[in-house]
Amino acid sequence: MKIKLFDRLLLTIMTLIIILLSLILLSVALQIIPAADIADLLSEVSYGWPAIILGVISLVLFLAGIRLLVAGYARNKPLSALLANTDLGVIRISINTLDTLTQKAVRHFKEVKEVKSVVLADPEGVRVQLKISVLPEVVMPELSRNIQEKVKEYVEALSGIQVREVQIYIDNLSVEKQARVD
Repeated sequence: MKIKLFDRLLLTIMTLIIILLSLILLSVALQIIPAADIADLLSEVSYGWPAIILGVISLVLFLAGIRLLVAGYARNKPLSALLANTDLGVIRISINTLDTLTQKAVRHFKEVKEVKSVVLADPEGVRVQLKISVLPEVVMPELSRNIQEKVKEYVEALSGIQVREVQIYIDNLSVEKQARVD
C-alpha cells in the first residue's frame, strides 16, 4: 500500500507524540518525574484558556487517529479493468490476469533475465510499468522498444483492453555465471 504524503506526515507526528507520551509515563513509573507534578500540571490546565487549548489538541489528535485508521483500510487500487459493457452485463478482467499476460510477453525475450511488473487501471485502458534485468551485451534502447511493442500487442490481442503506455525501467545487468572447469 502506498501512503500519501499527508498521511505519512500525520503518521510521523502521531508516532512522535506517542513516543513522547511513553517517555513521560516511563519517567513517572521510574519516579524520575514525581506523579504529583503531573497531577498539579493537569489540575492547572483544567480551567480557562489552557483547558480550551488542551481540548482542541485532543480533538485534533483524535481526528488524526481516525484519519490514519481509515487511510490504513482504504483500497484505492482497482482489482479489474473494464473490457466491455454488454446488454447482458459488464465484462471485467482482473489486474492479476493482465499482469500475468504482461509477464508472459516479456519472458519471450531471451535478453531479459528478470522482470517485475505493475499494471495500473486507467479510464481508457491500462498502463504497464516494468522493472527488468537484462544481459550486459544488449542494445537497451532497441530491446526496450521491442518489449513495449510486444507487451502492447500481446495484452491487447488477448484481453481486448487497450494498453495506454508501457514504461520500462532497466534495473540491473544480469551476469550469467560461467561453469567452472576443474
